[in-house]
Amino acid sequence: MKPSPNRLRRLVRRARAHASDLRDPRALLDARREAEALRHEYPGLATDLSGRSRPGGRRYLIVSLNDRSRQVRLEALLAKSLQLRGAHVDVLAFRSMRGAVRAWRALGFRRLVFYEDFVGRADSAPEEVAAAVARCRTVQDFKAYEYRGARVGRQALATVVRARYEPRVDLDDPEVRADLARTLTYGVEGVHTGERILETLRPDALLMIERGYAGLGSFFDVALERGIEVIQFGSAHRDDAFLMKRYDLETRDLHPRSLDDRTWARLLEGGWTEERERALEAELAGREEGKWFMARHARHSARRRGPEQLRADLGLDPGRKVAVLFSHVLWDAAMFYGRDVFSDQGRWFEETLRLAAADVRVQWLVKLHPALFWKLEQEGVRAEPAEFAMIREAVGELPPHVRLIRPDDDVDNVDLFQIVDAGVTIRGTVGLELPRLGVPVLTAGTSDYAGRGFTVDASDVDEYARNVRGIAALEPLDDEQVRLANLYAYGVFCVRPWRFSSFTLDYLPPEEAGESLDHQLRFHVRTVEDLERADDLRVFAEWVDGSSERDFVDERAFAAPRAAAL
Repeated sequence: MKPSPNRLRRLVRRARAHASDLRDPRALLDARREAEALRHEYPGLATDLSGRSRPGGRRYLIVSLNDRSRQVRLEALLAKSLQLRGAHVDVLAFRSMRGAVRAWRALGFRRLVFYEDFVGRADSAPEEVAAAVARCRTVQDFKAYEYRGARVGRQALATVVRARYEPRVDLDDPEVRADLARTLTYGVEGVHTGERILETLRPDALLMIERGYAGLGSFFDVALERGIEVIQFGSAHRDDAFLMKRYDLETRDLHPRSLDDRTWARLLEGGWTEERERALEAELAGREEGKWFMARHARHSARRRGPEQLRADLGLDPGRKVAVLFSHVLWDAAMFYGRDVFSDQGRWFEETLRLAAADVRVQWLVKLHPALFWKLEQEGVRAEPAEFAMIREAVGELPPHVRLIRPDDDVDNVDLFQIVDAGVTIRGTVGLELPRLGVPVLTAGTSDYAGRGFTVDASDVDEYARNVRGIAALEPLDDEQVRLANLYAYGVFCVRPWRFSSFTLDYLPPEEAGESLDHQLRFHVRTVEDLERADDLRVFAEWVDGSSERDFVDERAFAAPRAAAL
């Protein structure tokens, strides 16, 4: 699928702020109104708290290269909680994103640092980029290409795949190579600019939401190369929680939801108890029932029909095993978390289809990601999803023992999981969910849960193919593997999230939202005194500024009374 006209250029230029919508006079007027509304609604939060910083306080750089008001609100609140602890906070923004700049200033931040002020004329290094593109003949070459310690090749690939909505990377296509060259140019510029900014500001740590695509990935890697830790915060499975992780060079490939070895050891020490089982079941029930906005877009159905009825409706033979290929949103699946067995997600999908079509001993379901249509709708894409063309090209018409589950098919996960004998993924959440039920999951890439004792992992393509061909003889997980899977899921869903109450992400009600992701971040604190009394912000700031732990964990989840181990 070709990208929409100039989409990649817009994506990169938007990141650089040279194509900000806020150049539009109407958008500028909206930005002024938004800033005035912030000052009027939250006058106490307009206070400049930089004077609270201690002479010896740690220095933080918030990498805020975005033009979204809701993100500025979030970052500003977190920054203020650090300032109240005596920390120094700098904010990196794009000067040309004037709406974001106005929002920062309306919330009391007078001194901002602008990306454009640190860009040098030769930073894009065109000769180096041209030589790199010529040298990189395969996808793996691009994944391995680094510039001054920054993995700009991998980040460029991820950005181009995301922009084109095409999971397969065709390096014989001149347009793809041109897109990669343009994106690498921005990544290399980000390396030089990031080095200059970090040398000038000398922060102790960076805070950022996204860190894997071109540009932002450069800042992430440049900081780690200099021994500067990076703290990433982003969405959890709940609307009222985030995941927070502290990165260094050793851990830079880990997913934000991953459990550090210390966290995992503490979970093992506490064991699998009745209290933990009840807490995990409650969290997963809320997710499956669509309690949270994002969870509603990760389900095929809200209607339960029971596993046996689902089996009958799908035409499955109760006497034969059922395996499910759980597809990611392949063009949106991050290339920067771990190592993939295949060169790209598209090739994994196609090869797994071929393996499934060739194995008549097993009944296969090909389950496209339930958010696929919704995400394409969000992006304004009207063309057929690439997955349908890939199915036709890989196997033609699906054989009788392979059935496709589309994103809009009425299939409930709770029912489906009870009729599955094996699942296949790269590193999806299903690798946490199915093993809890004793169902083995085969992976095609390193994940946060790989090697923890409850998944069937592969080191290369041949081993992966052998694992898939062996599904007919694969046994259910034993009790110990199920226990480990439950403990890991408890860690991800109950221990790792930071629950917030000082603000709310206000999504539209389901009946009004439709396919919209739009939401506002609404403060529940209005004054400096409210900030000082906010327990959630205190917990956040204490972990960021007073801890060296790689994982944020909810200590209450570890401190619950212990019952008999299960």
